[in-house]
Amino acid sequence: MGDLAKARARGIYSTALTKLLLDNGFDITQPSITTRERFNLKDIEGSPDLDIYDRWDLQGVRALGKAGAVADFVSTLQSCLDDVVIRKWPFTFGGNHKGGTKRSASETDAVLLDIGTAVDVEFPALSKEALDGIRRSVVSTIDGHHFHKACGGKISSSLDMAERLLQATSSHEEVMRLFRQATDAEYPDEGSVVEIDHVKLDGRVLQLGKALIEDFDHTSSLMRLSRIFETKGIYDGLAIRRAPGDRAVTTAQLGEWHLVTRYFSREGRYKGAYINLNTPIELYPHGIRYVDLEVDVCAWPDGKVKRLDEDKLEKAVAEGVIGEKLVTLVEDKLQDVVSEIRHLEKRD
Repeated sequence: MGDLAKARARGIYSTALTKLLLDNGFDITQPSITTRERFNLKDIEGSPDLDIYDRWDLQGVRALGKAGAVADFVSTLQSCLDDVVIRKWPFTFGGNHKGGTKRSASETDAVLLDIGTAVDVEFPALSKEALDGIRRSVVSTIDGHHFHKACGGKISSSLDMAERLLQATSSHEEVMRLFRQATDAEYPDEGSVVEIDHVKLDGRVLQLGKALIEDFDHTSSLMRLSRIFETKGIYDGLAIRRAPGDRAVTTAQLGEWHLVTRYFSREGRYKGAYINLNTPIELYPHGIRYVDLEVDVCAWPDGKVKRLDEDKLEKAVAEGVIGEKLVTLVEDKLQDVVSEIRHLEKRD
């Protein structure tokens, strides 16, 4: 056992990740009191070979430490989580982390002064769901636990209360009803103005502008959002001019692997459609979020349909950013999207 790599995990993903680490040949060092009790752990001496903690936005974790330990952790994640995104992370000791916060010498063990590797890990919707299942094997867990924790604020604190109640009762359905009753008002609804977080595989978060939720069918989780453009430009992929007053109408279904944006002139003339393939869409209090998977489909009013940038997804696999499982899922979704867009042209 002494030869096992030592890992330390903190934050909202710590229970699920501790379970994964223990099941995949790691020792846990310096566990929190809660983690020690949940896993019946004994104190293991020594500094961690792998240090894991939450990203500032709670959409994943940072992991840094000895190269071998980090590589094993990454391999474990990619084997268990279909849509996990792994990015190289330029770590500066005592300075700013990319997209993160400062970390001082007093907060980092001496062994990490000689850092072998550092990675930024994003947990999109499927990864959060899988981590929920792993956590549930250890402790009572509400459906959507990690998503709700990532929301922060009242939703996160209400989740803590709900899970304490869940431990004292067998009625998961009743606890979920009470939890939704306490939190539903925190999310946007029809008439709300929201942000669209378009997250690139390299970690950049592009804000696509404020959008009005014109319609929200809660039964199907289908939203229609609209935006008005104020400046000139070119619609990417379509190579069509954008004029002030143009309107973009986006159809987004929560949990779906793509969203469809149709462009109209000020007078209502249809200009074309752009279909973005992405990780399943999530709705947060501030708006919708997904990770862009690079592959897109364009459709023109004359019926022409074209796939774009399929090679970028393969490049991401080669660079270790995503796994082969995700490519297979996207390829299947792409076939469905191409068929769907042909029907879309007949609507309106």
